[in-house]
Amino acid sequence: MKRSRPLKRKTKRSEPKRQDTEGVDLRSIDDDPVVQGILTAISQKRLKPGAKLGEDKLAAAFGTTRIHIRQALAHLASRKVVMQIPNRGAFVYRPSWEEAQDIFAARRIIETATVAAAIDRLDRSGKAELKAHMELEAQHDRNDRWASLSLTAEFHILVAKLGGNRVLLDMSRELMLRTSLAIATFEQPGEPDCSPDAHPDIGALILARDKAGAIDAMRHHLEEMEQRIRPQQDKDEVDELTAIFREIGARARAAG
Repeated sequence: MKRSRPLKRKTKRSEPKRQDTEGVDLRSIDDDPVVQGILTAISQKRLKPGAKLGEDKLAAAFGTTRIHIRQALAHLASRKVVMQIPNRGAFVYRPSWEEAQDIFAARRIIETATVAAAIDRLDRSGKAELKAHMELEAQHDRNDRWASLSLTAEFHILVAKLGGNRVLLDMSRELMLRTSLAIATFEQPGEPDCSPDAHPDIGALILARDKAGAIDAMRHHLEEMEQRIRPQQDKDEVDELTAIFREIGARARAAG
């Protein structure tokens, strides 16, 4: 009789370690206070491209844990807002000159579509919302630089929102953020921001349902914005993280 071979014992596969999700609801990571705080600082040009995002300083600024910060940075890296370099850390993404040009080219395509869609769907509620925002911009103190930057970006996002297409709205939000990175990287000192002057004309044309006029005005506005950048990088020193987020008033509560 042939001897039966002993059965080989199957080795147990080690289960992958679960990441600690303390302090972060992964289902709503975009709404996370740390994510929103960093996005706000970038959109307002307080955090410049190339700025190092130290985990310890961010954790102290937001009053949360390094694990929380690490998860927020990983999410922002997936959105190409942050770049993570092994053994060096996380940094605000710095676009190339070619990327900056591509961003404005994409905006001309996307915002032509959002303006047309907004006019097609414009109703009484949409008109009221657009008029309210235009009045807010008109009454705003332009010397308040940080609030002005937020208001001007919100105008473009509102137009996309009125268009009723969620994909275009998401793309518009992403492009606003990437535009902030492009302008912060390549804008020349002393270049004026023409947005507060252009928005009333664009808004009035949308309210009048003048599609051709509104599209032409938006294209001209974007061209003027693009003229503010040049292919030389801004190498000014980056503001200290803690001071930036103290000004914004960002604070995240760590769970537990």
